[in-house]
Amino acid sequence: MKKESVQIIYLNGPSSSGKTTLAKALQHAFEEPFLHIGIDKIIGWMPEKINDWTGGEASLGYSWKKSVDASGSPIQELQAGPYAQKIGKTFQEVVLALAKMGHCIVIDDVSFGKQQLDEWKKTLESFQVLWVGVNAPLPVLEQREKERGNRILGSARGQFHKVHVDVSYDLEIDTHQASISENVEKIKSFALCPSHLIEAPTKNLIRPMHAHDIAKIVSRYSFPWSTPEKTKILWDTYYQEQKDNIRTVAVIETKGEILGYGSLLRKPECPFFAQRNIPEINAIWIDEDHRRKGLGTALIKWLENLASHEGYNEIGIGVGLYRDYGPAQQLYFQLGYIPEGNGITYKDQPTVAGQTYPLDDDLLLWLSKALDRSSKESSK
Repeated sequence: MKKESVQIIYLNGPSSSGKTTLAKALQHAFEEPFLHIGIDKIIGWMPEKINDWTGGEASLGYSWKKSVDASGSPIQELQAGPYAQKIGKTFQEVVLALAKMGHCIVIDDVSFGKQQLDEWKKTLESFQVLWVGVNAPLPVLEQREKERGNRILGSARGQFHKVHVDVSYDLEIDTHQASISENVEKIKSFALCPSHLIEAPTKNLIRPMHAHDIAKIVSRYSFPWSTPEKTKILWDTYYQEQKDNIRTVAVIETKGEILGYGSLLRKPECPFFAQRNIPEINAIWIDEDHRRKGLGTALIKWLENLASHEGYNEIGIGVGLYRDYGPAQQLYFQLGYIPEGNGITYKDQPTVAGQTYPLDDDLLLWLSKALDRSSKESSK
């Protein structure tokens, strides 16, 4: 994927996985208008007599066929006659036409495995597409299927075993384990992020912190100079500040693990930034076992992109002065940060000539950087 934000979000998942609900929530979440088009809408264009959704035969359209899965449980397998197959191709051509007209699109679909999804990828190869796998545990899908009342029982189980076979996505989400707002945030983060955050081999996701992240962070990052109890109080405060829009805490997540974090602080601790309404990158930390892998750079660029998207033209960051901060000092200079011109602070207060200060973590040099306006434009 290229640097620009995506034009198309493709959601693929079995029946009752929550794709349509998610698609509508995404439409609401983006400032840019997104059209929502799904396979159910396309099927709705067909004459009703063509299809049979009750278990009977439909030689031209869509129908269901009873079968059993590997466990012997009954399932319903979707059958597509020649006209239904033509409709499937029409679906792709309609999306292609809308994309060529410049529309942003959310697609919700049921593609069965790699071969069918590759057909979509070939059709949309000229566009920026975020490929998202949508799923939920099988018992949850079956319960939803019963509650909906408009799906033949066994269809969710039949699709569950086939939809994601051998498919590689940019992002996979679980609509049972995470809330709709959390999944929207994940997708939006990927859709607005520069490509190097999406294409990283480890598939790191940088996203805003969720409430359930706090326990993981406290467990993994309770440092010797504090206690788990104090660490939890600190992170509860960060989360409340995030809800109050004072800060946004970004976390780096891989396979459910939090590998690092950092904040965009809109009410900066640095007095020099506070006077000029410059947001501050604050409380950066990368897991020691995952340093020197580009995660710090990716995290800072994500926070810069967020600040630029919010309309800020400049951003700041503080760095310690003793040897342990050497790698951070080098990184910040490499990323274009320079001393902002007011010297250093101790415990967030300007230092005074002739006074003595401990060389510790509270003695900071403040750096700033002008934000690239093209970064703001690419986030829209």
